[in-house]
Amino acid sequence: MNTSTEVILSVLSIFGIRGVERYIEEFQGMVFVVKAGGTLLEDRATGALILDDLAILTRCGVRPVLVHGGGVQADREMREAGIQVCRYKGLRVTCDKTIQIIERCFGELNDSIIQRLQFRGVNAVGFSGHKGGGLVRAERMTPDGQDIGHVGDVTGINTALLDSLAPDALPVIASLGVDRDDNVLNINADYVASPLALHMDAEKLILLTDVLGVLRDRTDPSTLIPSLTTHTARSLIEDGTIDAGMVPKVESMVRMVEKGLKKVHMISGRVPHALAREIFTDEGCGTQIVKGAG
Repeated sequence: MNTSTEVILSVLSIFGIRGVERYIEEFQGMVFVVKAGGTLLEDRATGALILDDLAILTRCGVRPVLVHGGGVQADREMREAGIQVCRYKGLRVTCDKTIQIIERCFGELNDSIIQRLQFRGVNAVGFSGHKGGGLVRAERMTPDGQDIGHVGDVTGINTALLDSLAPDALPVIASLGVDRDDNVLNINADYVASPLALHMDAEKLILLTDVLGVLRDRTDPSTLIPSLTTHTARSLIEDGTIDAGMVPKVESMVRMVEKGLKKVHMISGRVPHALAREIFTDEGCGTQIVKGAG
């Protein structure tokens, strides 16, 4: 065991995370795509812990990829500019002025994340809109025929850009795409993370959210369900165990697995070192969904 690994184990043990050696060996060289909302990353406290965990993963030989939004700052600047924040089916309606604000805010957050990861000794590389070199290709979407502006869906990932990076590089990708006419489009971060995970043959897609995971009783955190098959998840939706706002989240996770992802995890980014706990412990700290009938 080298000195670096010993330090990592010591740090994790402070937070009660022990017995991780077998996981470190198992996950060597594997790609983990992590999606985190801008709300979590823009919060200095939660953001610092998430970035600490990403740094730990890279030192353990895992290859994390971070996909982020950046809505908090964008919402603030839109209000200051007198632009009302509107959404259609969860998608931000994005006018000409809004996309300019979003591209700037997402780019600033991307730069900040890169700097903070580099401070932690991570070889982080940023991709954001035009500065992303065409990593995320997209086309404008019109849900239900509605024109919601500069909002896109992913049509392709330029994986050659990622393949050209050094083996120890950690890509940090803002949820923006560029269309065939070089226009920047605002994309839901989940819509970027899932095809990216498929293209990179990721071992895991991890969704950092504001909820603990799937609960049998949404008022009782002790009823967290650590693992579900796609079949069981659909059954829990049908019988009402999974209800309200959790239904679209879980349905999205199920679809991702059915499209070919090996595992999709939902964990709370508010839990200290949630990434490390989910990856390096048997009990985890959220809910994973895998393909299966049981």
